[in-house]
Amino acid sequence: MLNSKSLFRAAKAALISVFTLSALSLVLLIYANNRLEVVVAPLPDSQAAIVRSLYQQSSGTNKQDSSLYPLLKQSRWIGPEPTLIPSREALAQDVHARSAILISADTGEILFEKNADISIPPASMTKLVAMYTALKAVESGEIQLDQEIIPPEESWAQNIPAGSSLMFLGPDQKVTIRELLEGMAVVSGNDAAIALAMTLCGSVDSFVERMNRETAALGLHSTSFVEPSGLSEYNRTTSREFAAFSRLYINRYPQTLSAFHSRRELVYPMPHNTKAPTEVQGIRQSATNKLLESLDGCDGLKTGFIYESGFNLALTCMRNGQRFIAVFMGGPGSNSREGNRFRVQDGSSVMEWAFSNWRHTTLEYPDTIPIPVWGGSEDGLHVLRVFDTPALIPVLADGIPTDGNTLVPHLKVPPFLEAPVIAGTIIGTIDWEMNGKVVLQEDVIADRTIAVGSAGERCIDFLALQAVRLISAR
Repeated sequence: MLNSKSLFRAAKAALISVFTLSALSLVLLIYANNRLEVVVAPLPDSQAAIVRSLYQQSSGTNKQDSSLYPLLKQSRWIGPEPTLIPSREALAQDVHARSAILISADTGEILFEKNADISIPPASMTKLVAMYTALKAVESGEIQLDQEIIPPEESWAQNIPAGSSLMFLGPDQKVTIRELLEGMAVVSGNDAAIALAMTLCGSVDSFVERMNRETAALGLHSTSFVEPSGLSEYNRTTSREFAAFSRLYINRYPQTLSAFHSRRELVYPMPHNTKAPTEVQGIRQSATNKLLESLDGCDGLKTGFIYESGFNLALTCMRNGQRFIAVFMGGPGSNSREGNRFRVQDGSSVMEWAFSNWRHTTLEYPDTIPIPVWGGSEDGLHVLRVFDTPALIPVLADGIPTDGNTLVPHLKVPPFLEAPVIAGTIIGTIDWEMNGKVVLQEDVIADRTIAVGSAGERCIDFLALQAVRLISAR
């Protein structure tokens, strides 16, 4: 039997153990509570933009159609199907072009499509990619917009295939890079495209290789070129890919719309373009994009035609701060008058449908919050919204609002995460409710990468996390 001293020692040891465990538990709970109240500052806008791009390139496609190309996505609207007038099916029957797509320039959401993945020669829409390539060279300082060049002989109008669209470059002229871009955008000058290619890269072939590198870098794997003007049937793209490219082009170089693509005519050559200015009689040509004259808000973008493609059109239009982009390929027409008529009809009907049925609205976002990360090299991260653009919602129909203030947001994220966490990883959602139902949803992501911490940090965090879970389970 145990004597009284042995019992006392056992009791004392038990009390010490209980006290030690209680003290340790208290310390762990205090530590855990401090960890759960972690303070993390949001990222600066420039760094947040980089993280958003990581989301778009990787995990951001998890909840979207994996066949979509960069910069495009399905609508975030998950509420009741809106009453669209006309319906998408009826609109598709009204569109004459073989292939078409309509997107929001702000959000990249696809609102309408018809055979958008058919491979068709872009024709002179090719010049838009050539212009993009040149503008990137201007950014890098390789060339300047007001740099004067002498048009190479290969680019003279007399040496371009008969029947081509021309700005009428010729011998004894000098022209700026800016003027070449104007000639390509306004009157689709094939001579201007050749002059630009040879000026920038020394040869047409080298320039085309550079164009192809640019589109490949954007993930446009069904788009490729063999020459920069669009004359070849072996240039290829799809409506979907060209819409993605057009959105990037407009968002990166918005100044091109007023400088080039919205101009309704071109007069060339001007007196300063020739050695004998008194003898100049400039050739006045109207823009190839006839919707500039007839469609309210139209300020671009590019037409195209060869027999192998039919009549093509990359179109953009802006009204009341809302911009849409549409691409039509394989339009019918036995001559330019007929082809232009069908292009105008298609462009007008699709753009009017867009502005009538959809609205961009600025939503009242809930405050984002920091989230603790257990077992990591840092204590926590901050929740980052994936969109910094207005939301696109249907126009008032069947009870669907146009006013973002009627949508109630709910931020749904876990109370904590465990390391490792990768920047751009989806960690929750913002659910927008209307009349108690979620109608619009967007992901929220981790704003930084947090690696696994040291062995000591992991051990302490593991014990604290178990204490939190034990208390939460009671």
